[in-house]
Amino acid sequence: MLEKRVKQIVKKIAINDHIMENMFCAPKGALGQLGGHLMSQDRWLPTWVLDLLAVEASDAVLEVGSGPGLGLQLAAGRAYKGRVAGVDPSETMIEMARRRNRVQVDAGRVELHYASANNLPFDDDTFDKAMTMNSLHLWLDPLAGLREIRRTLRTGGRIAVAITRFSYASPDKFEQLLTDAGFADVIVHTGEPGTCALGRA
Repeated sequence: MLEKRVKQIVKKIAINDHIMENMFCAPKGALGQLGGHLMSQDRWLPTWVLDLLAVEASDAVLEVGSGPGLGLQLAAGRAYKGRVAGVDPSETMIEMARRRNRVQVDAGRVELHYASANNLPFDDDTFDKAMTMNSLHLWLDPLAGLREIRRTLRTGGRIAVAITRFSYASPDKFEQLLTDAGFADVIVHTGEPGTCALGRA
C-alpha cells in the first residue's frame, strides 16, 4: 500500500515537473502557449522595469528571455525612434512574440532572435538599454550571460534584471552577479511588482 502511494506521488511530481518545464521553463507546444498567455497578463513588471531603465525614444533596447513579447511591445512604444531586439531560446515564445508584435516586426522596428543569453547574435556596443525579466534563474550560466549582455551594451548603457514577486525563484544574487559581470553603480529596487537590479556598463 505504501509502495503504491509513493509511486503515485512520484508520478504526480513528474507530471508537475513536466508541466512546469513545458509551460514556463522551456515553453513549447500547447503548454508553452498557455504559459506565454499567463506571462502576458503581468504588464506591471515590464512597465516598472522600463520606467527604471528610463527608456528614451531613440534608444536601442535588448530583452533577453523576451518570452511572448509583451516587454518588447511596451519597449517599442517608448523607443519609437530606436530599435528593439528580443532573444529567446524557445521557438514557441518567438512565434508568440512575432504574432504580438507583427506590425513592428514587419516595419523592422522589432527583431526577434532564437538564441540563448550566452551567445547573443549582436556586435559589441550595440544597445543603450538591456533587460531580462523572470528568466535569469533559468540560464545555464547566469554570469556568462550577463557578461555577454555587457559586451553588447554601449559604454554607460544600463541593464535591468528583474523578477516578479510571484516567482518561486530568488533575486538574492542579482546584485552580486551584476557586479561580478563587470557592471557598475549596481542598485536593487524592491516594489509591488517585484525586485529589479540596475547596473551600468
